[in-house]
Order: sequence, then C-alpha cells, then structure tokens
Amino acid sequence: MNDSHNQLPLDFKRKHNQSYEEFIVESNAATIKSLKSFADSQAYIFYLWGEAGCGKSHLLNAFIEDNNQTNKPTVLIKPKDLANREYVSLIEMFEFICIDDSQSISGDALLEEALFFWINEIKQAQKKLVLASQISNSDKHWELADLRSRLASGTTHQLMPLSRQGVLKAFKQQAIQQGINIDDKVINYLENNCSMNMAFIKQLLNYLDKATLIHKKQVTIPLIKNILQTVLVK
Repeated sequence: MNDSHNQLPLDFKRKHNQSYEEFIVESNAATIKSLKSFADSQAYIFYLWGEAGCGKSHLLNAFIEDNNQTNKPTVLIKPKDLANREYVSLIEMFEFICIDDSQSISGDALLEEALFFWINEIKQAQKKLVLASQISNSDKHWELADLRSRLASGTTHQLMPLSRQGVLKAFKQQAIQQGINIDDKVINYLENNCSMNMAFIKQLLNYLDKATLIHKKQVTIPLIKNILQTVLVK
C-alpha cells in the first residue's frame, strides 16, 4: 500500500460503543440474528432499513464493535465519502464497509454511481458492505436501475420501531449510561403525557444532560415541563 493510502484523512468517528446486548429487541430478533451471522454468510450486502429513530445506527455500531473485537476490521464511512476515489483503498484495508444514512445517496446521480462502483469493487475483493437507510432498497428514490438490482441482491431486513414501553425502557437505559438520575415519578409523567418515540427521547436526553451537568439541576417534573414548553414538542 502506497503512502497516499496511509495519508487518507480518515474521519470515521462513532458515538458510544453500542452493543447488541444494549439493544431492546422486541420484534426484531430475526433481524439481529441475521446481522450477527452476516459476517459468516455467503451474502456480500446487508441492507437494513426502517423509520428514523428505530435503532439502525445502534445496530450498525454494534456490528462494527463486535467485528473489530473479533479481528474483522470494519469501518464506518459517510455517504459523501463514496465520491472520493481515494477512499476506495479502504476496501483493501477493511473486511467490512458500513454506511449509515444511506437514504441520502438516493436521488443523487453522482453518489448513486459511486455506490454502484463501490459495490462492484467490494464484491470483486470478496469483502462486505452494510447499509443502513430510512428507505427500502426498492424505493422509487433509488433512480439507478442497476444499483437497485445490486442492493436487492443481498440480505435485506426492515427494522421495526419499538413499542411505547420499549421506548420508555430505552429512555431509562440511556439515561443511566449518561449518568442522569431519573426517578419513577418523572418516568410516569413522561409515560402519561408524552408521545414516546426514539427521536423524542434523544432530544430530551440531550437537554436533560445539559441541564443536569451545566446547571446542576435535578431531573424533576417541573424541569421536564419547562423543556417541553420551551424547546420540545410533545
């Protein structure tokens, strides 16, 4: 590998090292089982799709963490990086290439062509690709017919959103991870007064994290009400 490959400006930062164990499974057991076994399967593309906030990024990070811990080099790249031909050398360096927010590639002629090229290179190198997207691989927003065909040639799973109780469980779990102490009264208030979904609790936790860290405030129902009234919509 030449020096230019070693000098690639790799900016592939991920969030908290999420794991399969932390994921609240509910109706997604088959999807998780398939993703875990993908590394040893014959397929070279895994397409994971579902609505925003249903946990795709969590599973993608869990897949990356699990593979890297078992000496299967895996990297996460951004959709826009597909257009940089220098980054194609990553296929030589890693066994698995992962792309989150893949829906942003659809409808962009340059990026769709680039993804088609990457898929062909990955297949030829006998490597593997994992895509997480908010749209299915047959969605009309994928404009390149050959690309749709390639995306459909691998393993495809739709990730189902959590139930209301599942979202509450995720909220409590993530609050603990962030060191935010929330008592049962606050949990009950949220359960009875808020439309619980993952996008909502992510926003709420961000504001609670700032309030408890910067302002040294306890998480109380008045604090929750204030956040809901001033910065969040129930």
